[in-house]
Amino acid sequence: MSELSHSLTLKIPFADARLAGIAKRSLNVDRELSDGKVIRNIDIEDSTLIATFSADTLRLLRVSVNGFMDSVILVSKTFDAFA
Repeated sequence: MSELSHSLTLKIPFADARLAGIAKRSLNVDRELSDGKVIRNIDIEDSTLIATFSADTLRLLRVSVNGFMDSVILVSKTFDAFA
């Protein structure tokens, strides 16, 4: 397997650390579909969710980040509706 040469870090702010923690736990449930070709790490710093992606190709990086962002949008809309 080739080295994962493409990477991207997203910093997504939440209203507070509690919501960032809930988002992290919700988003960590889904594994990457291209196992081994895409690596995703999610951390929290204060009330900011930090997601780092590394991928074999730019296409895999784009697909992974797009899917992740769809999930982030869903989590955010859920917070708006219930929190």
